[in-house]
This record gives sequence, structure tokens and C-alpha cells, in this order.
Amino acid sequence: METSYCLFEINQCQGAVNAAYVEEVFALPELVLIPNAPLSIIGVLDRRGESLPIVDFRVHDESQPRHYQLSDSIVVLKQADLSIGIIVDSVKGIQEISTLEVNTNIDKQHETSNLDLKRFFSGMVTDETDIFILNAPQDWFKTGEIQQFISVTRFLVDDFYSSQTEQSISEAQVLNADSSMTFAPTATLEEKATFRQRAENLRQSIDEEGATTESRALIVVSLDDNLFGIDSGLVREFITVNQATPVPCCPKHIIGTVNLRGEILTVIDIAQLLGLPSKAIPRLPKAIVVEYQDILIAIFVEDIRDALFSANPSDIQEVADNSLSMGSTYVQGLVSYGEQVMQILDLPTLLGSSELVVNEIL
Repeated sequence: METSYCLFEINQCQGAVNAAYVEEVFALPELVLIPNAPLSIIGVLDRRGESLPIVDFRVHDESQPRHYQLSDSIVVLKQADLSIGIIVDSVKGIQEISTLEVNTNIDKQHETSNLDLKRFFSGMVTDETDIFILNAPQDWFKTGEIQQFISVTRFLVDDFYSSQTEQSISEAQVLNADSSMTFAPTATLEEKATFRQRAENLRQSIDEEGATTESRALIVVSLDDNLFGIDSGLVREFITVNQATPVPCCPKHIIGTVNLRGEILTVIDIAQLLGLPSKAIPRLPKAIVVEYQDILIAIFVEDIRDALFSANPSDIQEVADNSLSMGSTYVQGLVSYGEQVMQILDLPTLLGSSELVVNEIL
């Protein structure tokens, strides 16, 4: 069985975590450090009004300060009611890994890695490079201990941000550059200001009128060299379709059905609905799995570019009439992705269109 994993890099080591646990990714902000914190937690941050514990997997000499860069990221993992962040150098994307490829015996030569393998990592995949596989987040801690930590440190987060002013931040960072309580003590003043601004932006979830300003999490896929964004909350997982069983008397966009771990999925091709040319479906095509009106649907895509893209609502442009070569019926907006323009799909509207009639085929 293949599972979708989010790949990341830490100190030139490759890691992977089940993509189903990935809730959010954002650039590393300033952390409220908690010296001698239990559970391998180095600090906490205020994520839109909630205290989020942060783990750093790197093996560290406590006599030396930890070094962080503006290019570092936080990957937020969520399992049931547990949310926790991990610090990574970079996120590499999504890769499907078979359970048969995972070796649960991490040999001794890898125990000298600069990652805390014993507590957090359950196995590894040996490929062109070794990929260490993370345990499920709830396996890291005993029941209740992380919730207790969050409740104890909540007031520290509140006090930290409420007591700081823009002027005192700069002065404190200069005077306490070597303090164990100072985040990223080796960073420049400009870098520290950026870390602090990121933290301030992250904790502000409501604008002056009380409307939420959270970024929009999107899965980025490609079809015929066009990029499309799909709300990540609609996507359950990524799969490779081995073989779809045709269903007679269905619209041409309905390819067939597949059995995924005992669940029946309807397989569809949305290219033509989006005004894209019809292409032969490759062998072992990729697909995203979504749930619509209690029906599991696998949507063919050519590539999954990004499973962790966050779009700022202020950066999303409205779709003007006739601005796209295809109709704008199924497009909610446009946003820049690198040097390309990505179209954000209104997937529920598309799946409910009369052309697909997905709700009537089963």
C-alpha cells in the first residue's frame, strides 16, 4: 500500500511525515523560548490566539545557541486534538511511499545522524538518499502531557507579546544577544525584525472589522501546463490509480471506479470541463481524493506541485469576464505562484455541474 508523505529537509537530512497529518506550513517566526522545556520542545508561538508548541529535531549542544535562518519553515502537524509544529530547513513536496519500502530498523550508523531519531522517527527508506520516517505525532508524548504544557506556557506567550514594543525589541536583542532566552541570537537586527514581524502577523487573525484574515491553504496541481489551486480541506489524500473499472452509461468525464482500501472511488477527468485539450490518460496516473456529497472521488492530475501553499487573501485577484481562455464558472480567483498565475478552483461547483452529474451516478 502506498501512502502520501510530505518530504522535508533538516541539516542535510531528508525526513518524511504522513501528509494526512500536515495542517499548515509557514515561514519560521520568532519563538518564545522555554529553557529546559520537557518533551524535546524548544519553545512556543501564538498561532492566531492559540499556543503552539514547537519541536526542533536537531541534536543540539546545549552550550551553544541554536541557529535559525529566514528560509526555515514551521510545518504544523495535527492528529485528533493535538497540534504541534516542527522546524525544517525546507519542504520538498509530496511523494508516495510504499509501506514495503519502509525499514523499521534504523541501523546504528544512522543513529549518529544530527536528528533525534530514537524518539521521533520510526523507520527509513533507502533510496538515492536516506529518508527518515516520522512517527505519528501522538506517539511522541504521553496522553495529556502536551496539553498540560500548553496550559502552563499560555501566560508566557501572552506576557511576552503584550510587554514588548517595537523600540524595546531592538534594544533587548542588542543587549541580550548571548542570552539563552533570546531567539536566534546570532541573527542580524534586520533578520530579528523579520522574525518578530512574522510572529506578529501570525498571531493577528482578525482585522479591524472582525473578519478573519487567515491565509488560504491550497493544493497546487497542474493540468496541461496550467496551475490550479484546490482548497486543502477538500483533499483527503493523494493516490496513484492502478486501474479503473469502467461504469457503463456515464458521462465521458467519468472514467470508472477504483477500490481504495475497501472504499469505492469514482474516478473523473476534469480537463475538458476546464477548457483544456483531451489527452490520453497515462499509465499509473496521479489523482487527488476528495469527498463530495458522501461520495469519494479521485480526480486525475498531471502533477501535484505543492501540497502546502498558503495564499494571502489580499493577493487573490477576482476573475474578470473573458479573462481566461476557459470559462470562469469554476474559478474563484487568481493568485501568483512563482512566475506563473494559478487559478483557484471552485471544486464543489465543478463537481456539482450538470456535465458531471456525479451525484446521480451512484
